[in-house]
Amino acid sequence: MNPPVPPPELPLAERLVRVNFTERRVRNAAGVPLVPPEYAADTGKRVALIDVRDEGDLVGPLGHIPGVVHVPLADVARIPSVLGLDQVTVLISNHTDRAGRAALFLEALGMPYVAAMEGGMAVWKAMGFSTSRLTLFKDRPLKKLDPPPPPPADGFLTREMIHAHVGRRGSVKWMTLAAFLTRGRRSCVDGRDDHGVIGTPGGDTGELALALAAYEATTGVTLEQHHIDALVQAWLDTFGRFYLHSDTPTVNALIPKLRADPRLTKILEPLTQPMQWRTFLKGPPVEAREPLLEWYMKPEAMGCGHLKLMTLHPETYGVRPGLVPQVLRAFWTTRWKGAPEPEYVVLGGSHGEGAVVNVTLDEKLWTFSKVPLLSPSVDGLQMFVNHPQVARQLRSHVAEFLLRVESLLPAVPSQRNTLVDKVYELGQRHLEATLGVLASGLPMFEVQFHGGEDFSVTELAKADPSKRKSH
Repeated sequence: MNPPVPPPELPLAERLVRVNFTERRVRNAAGVPLVPPEYAADTGKRVALIDVRDEGDLVGPLGHIPGVVHVPLADVARIPSVLGLDQVTVLISNHTDRAGRAALFLEALGMPYVAAMEGGMAVWKAMGFSTSRLTLFKDRPLKKLDPPPPPPADGFLTREMIHAHVGRRGSVKWMTLAAFLTRGRRSCVDGRDDHGVIGTPGGDTGELALALAAYEATTGVTLEQHHIDALVQAWLDTFGRFYLHSDTPTVNALIPKLRADPRLTKILEPLTQPMQWRTFLKGPPVEAREPLLEWYMKPEAMGCGHLKLMTLHPETYGVRPGLVPQVLRAFWTTRWKGAPEPEYVVLGGSHGEGAVVNVTLDEKLWTFSKVPLLSPSVDGLQMFVNHPQVARQLRSHVAEFLLRVESLLPAVPSQRNTLVDKVYELGQRHLEATLGVLASGLPMFEVQFHGGEDFSVTELAKADPSKRKSH
């Protein structure tokens, strides 16, 4: 069945959740709707994760996803009456069989946004995602998702609000660093993403631009477009997913300009729905690609504030003018060649962050450390989420990546440590520059995890309303 177009009266965040779900869902030969484990791993609180296995399975060898709700297969018929027909729902079993049968059954009952997690818990665990065998799932009854409480009048998040958010079911998911390297995505620190994220400025796109700027600074060589095109393909072959985001205000402002471009007017005329635009941007006609690239490389078309600031103020970031547009061109051309890994995400609304949160662990990271993916969406507000430890570890891998693809580069840094140190230096510079603009006046907190899911929240800087900027 084809899901309906989300009605326009729905809040923007709710519409985007349904559109994103529809985009990620596929069907197997038997018609069973499926979403990949990665979708279940980084879903936010607006998606219901329901385990349909027997209770013994949830505490057995495969365990269960922390925060999941347990509804045995025999009881799934009550899900629509409790959650509502339009609730986005992912069903989980040991493999796919039971969850797949339940998904088809719920579709027949009128739920258009339902799917089974492909491969079930067997694949989830094999991919390195965190599991639990505790019986806490018994304390999570099936119930309609609570609407967010009204935000505070001043728009600032408090320590108590952040503590409650982190401790709430579904706000945090865990995976090993090894699994994240090949299965996860570096999302932007942007607070408008409802998914559980590892946040760094600009996500994967910002990290690659950062590494290339460090390379150019340490070698004195200016990379040409064909070098960056080859590096993006090598990145996908090495790391897998590659994340770039925009936002709805930028997209809505860009679309009339694209339609007014005489090279694109007739091509874009049939596109009237969000899903049509998303499908179009996966592989537009050849004659539309160069005009689209011209537009998408302009600062006004960049919905990521970090990438836009890097482009407008390259000297502040220590980046060569034109480098970020080159990376964006490589992203889009690689995507349009049919590569499945480049992920283009449109975040809802304008910036409304009420805090900056650094997420840390009280241990030295190693390859198999479990790292927390934290949702930036808090009770109707947002927060910038930064993972300094994880980002530093990942940057060392990106620097190593550049050293190992020397055949694609015109020069090699004389010393490995020189490149790594420059990546670290620019990383801190970029974070301070972007948050200095987007997060001015916001309170800052540290969420530190202690040997697992126990955590503490510390206030690092108080809010300063006089410095707050609107975006």
